[in-house]
Amino acid sequence: MIFRRAKLRLAVSYAAVQLLLFAAFGLGIYAYVTTAFDYDVAEGDSAVLTAEAGFANLRNGILAAYVALVIVIPVTSYLLASLAMRPILASFEAQQRFIDDASHEFRTPLSALQAQLELGLSRRRSIPEYRTLLDHSLHSAAQLNEILDDLLVLSRGAHDTNIAMRKVEVSSIISDAIGQLTPGDAARVLRATAADLVVTVAPSMLSRAVVNLLTNALRYSPTDSPVTVSVSRRGGSARIVVEDHGSGMTRQERDLAFDRFWRADTSRASEGRGLGLSIVREIVNLHGGRVDLDSELGIGTRASVEIPLSR
Repeated sequence: MIFRRAKLRLAVSYAAVQLLLFAAFGLGIYAYVTTAFDYDVAEGDSAVLTAEAGFANLRNGILAAYVALVIVIPVTSYLLASLAMRPILASFEAQQRFIDDASHEFRTPLSALQAQLELGLSRRRSIPEYRTLLDHSLHSAAQLNEILDDLLVLSRGAHDTNIAMRKVEVSSIISDAIGQLTPGDAARVLRATAADLVVTVAPSMLSRAVVNLLTNALRYSPTDSPVTVSVSRRGGSARIVVEDHGSGMTRQERDLAFDRFWRADTSRASEGRGLGLSIVREIVNLHGGRVDLDSELGIGTRASVEIPLSR
């Protein structure tokens, strides 16, 4: 309803401005023609009558054209207003979806935290029972903190100019990312040898992007299937590729994979929140790079990140 009223107001504004401009233009033409004609030069009454008839035809023509514009311009103005409002409406809908999804993600740990606290206060308990409830509550609080950290990265994104950059070897970024995985997951990661490449980045942020890619690859591939991470040079960039042989994605899922809070239907029950790839994209954009996703259903997924080399 708000957007409909805004569209109508915008259309009325467009129409009013155009009609005023055309009215001024028509009056200007008529005034110029009538004042430019010199009656003193005209010889005889017939010449004056001919000039006045020409003025009348011009006046009638301008009025007829203006009446046609009064009919046509409101329609074109409404179409222009619809085109102008389309990206605003799309942005509003995306923001609304983001708020709904964020509320849903917050509600789950908050509900668990509230239930655990209410259970602890329902009756007297032993110290081990209180410790168990506190451990569960702490886990829920940690989940809330992780969601807030992820949203902070997404909100700041490429606008954060206070991040310290330094030169670092890509191999050390890969090692740090693998070191953040659990021992079982780290054992499934295979590293391909590559030349030493140096990039100017925020090491912790780029490491987080690689961790997210590795986590997704490990989560959606069989437990006995390895995940390969390789580093190579491509033009003036260092290319990091994470490849798995898991379930893969359809073309439509691949197009939506970088949307915030989006998860495939088959992964709704997983522990992920649908922010991993969104964070990867924001981090890569922050470093002036690019990220691509190549996936085929039932075969696997290849995620590649390119970061400009230090010069």
